[in-house]
Amino acid sequence: MNLAASRRAGTGLWAAVAACLLVLPGAAAHAEGLDAIQTILGHSETSPVPQGWTVGAAAYSGSSPYSAGSSTTMVIPGGIYVGDELMYLGDRIFYTFGRQGPISFFGRLRVRLGNLDPDDSPEWTGLTSRKAQLEAGLGAVIVSPVGLWTTRFSSDISGRSKGTELLVNWAAPFIGEGWMVMPGVGVLWRNSRLANYYFGGVSQAEAAPGRPAYDVGNAWSLAPSLIASWRIDRHWLAGVVLAYERFSSPIADSPLIQKTGRYDALVGLGYVVGPAKPISA
Repeated sequence: MNLAASRRAGTGLWAAVAACLLVLPGAAAHAEGLDAIQTILGHSETSPVPQGWTVGAAAYSGSSPYSAGSSTTMVIPGGIYVGDELMYLGDRIFYTFGRQGPISFFGRLRVRLGNLDPDDSPEWTGLTSRKAQLEAGLGAVIVSPVGLWTTRFSSDISGRSKGTELLVNWAAPFIGEGWMVMPGVGVLWRNSRLANYYFGGVSQAEAAPGRPAYDVGNAWSLAPSLIASWRIDRHWLAGVVLAYERFSSPIADSPLIQKTGRYDALVGLGYVVGPAKPISA
């Protein structure tokens, strides 16, 4: 990893998501590190972190956290915006409000998509829909000689799950001229309200033969991922995201889950709208 060189070459973390145009649920830990790289890198026509709008499409495949859920494969069109402080990534917005040396502080809003509709499987008859919610959070990123460290706390503000989530993430960007590969791993902790709503809780009212009531309680997950990106030329960039979330036993043992984890994979191509623009001092 060469963080000094990254100041000259730019980073592919933004590029991977920009090319893919969607922040993957399983790669959420890496999504939080996007701001950190934005703060330490410059931009050029060969940088895989173009400012402004990028539009394009991505081929996506991902598994459901539920045992009765099916894998999803689709092509996703969309766009993102990267500015000096404000960044829009489809399902979430980041705003950097302070930078102190190697530390940057950010706020974010995110729409967590619903992940269970009783009409989608006969095994879910009698369950309550797990609908989308709006989350707000604060976080900080530290740029260190051994990588990027991120911590972030977020909470539901829409009254859906009324739950909270804590993230601690480490990532190591390997950066060259117009490309980047970044492995990393994050730990996600969810309180009982969020875990029960989105990760396998069964209330007494939802219990049925073969589906006992189940309280997930507080739960954590391990989330390794790999992000790669390439700046093809001035206007085109491409990215790959591979992510996995390993469930801890409170989630994995749920009668709705009965699996150890879920995956996401995505390959995207994006078009940079307008010329490259340097970050203001």
